[in-house]
Parts: sequence; C-alpha cells; structure tokens
Amino acid sequence: MKKLLLSTIAACSLLSAASFEQYPNGIIATIGYMYNSAGSTLEDGLIHGLRFNQNIYNADSPFAVDSYQIALDVASFGYANSDETTSFLNLGGNFLWYFDTQSNFVPYMLLGAGVNYIGEPKGPQKSFSLYTNAGAGAELMIRSNVALIGEAKYIYLGPKRTAVNTNVGLKFSYGD
Repeated sequence: MKKLLLSTIAACSLLSAASFEQYPNGIIATIGYMYNSAGSTLEDGLIHGLRFNQNIYNADSPFAVDSYQIALDVASFGYANSDETTSFLNLGGNFLWYFDTQSNFVPYMLLGAGVNYIGEPKGPQKSFSLYTNAGAGAELMIRSNVALIGEAKYIYLGPKRTAVNTNVGLKFSYGD
C-alpha cells in the first residue's frame, strides 16, 4: 500500500501543471490541417508550424494578456482543378489568454495578426497579404515543462478568402 501511495505521489508530481514563473518561455512544434474557404483557389492540406511563447506576468487585471506568441506556419498547397502547387507561409503574432484551471488541462483563447505569403499566386490572390486570426486551444501537461497542444484558428485573409487551421503539437517550456 505504501508503494502504491508513493508511486501515485511521484506520478502526480511529474504531471503537475507548469508554472509560468518557473518556465516563462516555450517552443512549440505543430502539425495540422488547413481548410481553405470555397472562394479560395487553394486546396485544403497539411500545414506545419513553429511557435515561440513568452509569458507575461500581470496579475493586476483578470483581462490582461497572459502570453504573446510568434507563429510561423508553412505548407505546400495545390491549386483547385490544377496539378500546380505553391508554397504558403504565415508569419504573425498572437496574444493568448489562459484559463486558470489549477490542473494539467489548460484551455486558452488567442487573437492575432500577421503576413501571409503565397509563392505563386493565381487569380485574386497576391504574393503578400495581411491576415487576422482568432481561435482557442488547450495544453495538456505531460510534465511540468512538456505539454501536448491542440488548437483551432479561424483565419481571415480577405472578403473571399478565409481558412480554418487545426493543429496539434508538442510544447517544450524553459526558463530562467
């Protein structure tokens, strides 16, 4: 019985929620699927990403931003009704608001903007355009500094061009 109790305590300590003060930075590798709107000439497809998070310590307001994120997503999409493909890149920044759950499951909301690049634009698309995004996600802590990530974002690229980006990933937190 003592061994079971000790092993349970050890497992809980390994799975405890990450401390923002202990690990203020994070690197996230993601893979996902992007669903382009019907008005887009791009087909849906796989997308890969890399993110850098920096936590912000501001306990004065419940509406304060908890973290900011630099996000890079890259892909190679095919064009609808064509054998041609093009490179696709989103580079932007997001603000994240975490819900304090005091558990290993930490949901969050995000809001951001950035620059979209399409290597070989066709039709109404341009090589460079601005985008905004809003979404939600969750972190499931595996260890105090490692988490599984899942998120979905709605991306607005213009009146006839929107997308939904779903991602899963692995977050490694580190700090001072």
